[in-house]
Amino acid sequence: MSQLLLQNRKIVLGITGGIAAYKACELCRKLIKNGADVRVVMTEAATKLVTPNTFAALSHHEVLTDIFDSAEGIDHIGITKDADLYVIAPATANTLAKMVAGMADNAVTTSVLASACPVVVAPAMNTRMLINEATKDNLKTLQSRGIFIIAPEEGDLACGDSGMGRMRNVDDIFSYICALLNEHIALPYDPTKFTALPAPQEPIAITQTKLLPKSHGAGLKIVVTAGPTEESIDPARVITNKSSGKMGYALAQMAATMGADVTLISGPTNLATPNNVKRIDVTTASQMLDAVKSQMGQADIFIGCAAVADYRLIEPMNTKLKKEEHGEFLTLQLVKNEDIISYVGHLDEGRPFTVGFAAETDNFQKNAEDKIQRKKLDLIIVNNVADREIGFNSNDNAASVYSPKGIVTEFGKMSKIKLADLLMELIISQYKEAHSTKA
Repeated sequence: MSQLLLQNRKIVLGITGGIAAYKACELCRKLIKNGADVRVVMTEAATKLVTPNTFAALSHHEVLTDIFDSAEGIDHIGITKDADLYVIAPATANTLAKMVAGMADNAVTTSVLASACPVVVAPAMNTRMLINEATKDNLKTLQSRGIFIIAPEEGDLACGDSGMGRMRNVDDIFSYICALLNEHIALPYDPTKFTALPAPQEPIAITQTKLLPKSHGAGLKIVVTAGPTEESIDPARVITNKSSGKMGYALAQMAATMGADVTLISGPTNLATPNNVKRIDVTTASQMLDAVKSQMGQADIFIGCAAVADYRLIEPMNTKLKKEEHGEFLTLQLVKNEDIISYVGHLDEGRPFTVGFAAETDNFQKNAEDKIQRKKLDLIIVNNVADREIGFNSNDNAASVYSPKGIVTEFGKMSKIKLADLLMELIISQYKEAHSTKA
């Protein structure tokens, strides 16, 4: 899988005349940042809200705004040639109705009617328009034709009302697009094989595991631990590790993007919960162990990415420690915490495919080989935390991956989200290979 989530994907972005058109700027930017080739099509009404020049600057392509545009490569038929996906965001009630009727009276309706690729719409409108029987019927009709519909959300609307109808946030739409394209659609797209991408079970559902039963991680239950743990010394002090949680959170996000059912067990962090991920917050190592145990028997894959404290105080102090009472030296009695990843690896029943992380400063291969055997792991991912440009608190990372047979692969320095993309692709592939061998 590419280091960029959407590398070499051609996406047509249709923008219609809803106030949410301004959000399409951020969606366009995010798609391009992640490797997509984006071609923008706008209705005349949309150009009144955001100028075509804005999208031309973002996409580095001319923008199609009229069915009579004749610039090379942006005609209303040619713009969808070899496209992987056509995304309409926002999609107004008017545009949805025109699509149902098969109308071709503007650049968006004409180009989408002429497209042979999968189509995704993100409706945005007033609540009363959304719940009108005509709109509800139109959504059902579009769904029955195989068009994917990303549910709008509840919130403040441009008209001043508050309710259902606001276009889904850009991160959700982006994650949906990534999950959909994880089907690795062949070019050119064959409309006779549309059953490879089944329609949602509900008219405006967004649950990826329902929408994408054949995506790379769909049907899999993946548990990820992330962040540090904290062990109290007294009410004001703790023993902890330097982990920011960024790598574990990125892995959870990518697993969900690939269609998996993801549970993230997190120590204390300031990070937002990834989209479509269930999060369990814990503080101590024993709390994290209990949370992990609660998921065993259900998990297909377990990824221990958390930096768990190795020791805790035998008896934490109930009142704040006063340095004046202890002099120059302080002795703390510590007891070893149970090794969570080793516990999972040695399960006799309900053992998932078990992946560990090792933060090392030297002797990488020797330490990896020792830990993978001692902890009974299927894979171990080694990070060099001595390199200050990667690892703890950094946005970048690098990794070497080992199996019981030796080194599997190495990934050089890259962003943690890109590395998470590559690692989740590898982990799920290794899991499937292991299970196909057992079968």
